[in-house]
Amino acid sequence: MDDWIKTAQFSVGGFLWTGFSKKQANQLICISSEYISVIDCDTGKIEVCDGDYDEDRHIAMSDYFPDEVIDIYGQYGGNPIYMTSREESVTIHTKEEPYGNKMVKRYKIYFSTSDFSTEIFDNYGYYICSFSPCGNYFVLARDAGVTVWKRK
Repeated sequence: MDDWIKTAQFSVGGFLWTGFSKKQANQLICISSEYISVIDCDTGKIEVCDGDYDEDRHIAMSDYFPDEVIDIYGQYGGNPIYMTSREESVTIHTKEEPYGNKMVKRYKIYFSTSDFSTEIFDNYGYYICSFSPCGNYFVLARDAGVTVWKRK
């Protein structure tokens, strides 16, 4: 991910859903059990806003985006974007492993281009990752928080 820079990394207690705006490509909505916020993926600035979401239809509405319905995705569904028009992609591999006296899923996520592939995540507690519709932003959400990258 040499062509990308991290612009935001923050904790979200009770993370549920996230999704990129299609009209404002650098804006990401983040929904938790506590509140709804919008992240500016260029600056990392976070603003709390009013809104609502439908977890069955995987959509969100917000006063921040008064003329737009945002497609959302999270650990309970939705349709994240795993490939850009530049043929960059993310691939998710899971493996059941013993953890104490139970089996848990371990996730490995790879970022790939036609020239190379690199591991960007190897851990438990993964929820979702996605490129933005324009392909210039990327989000990875897990129980430890949300990380956002943008193309340089």
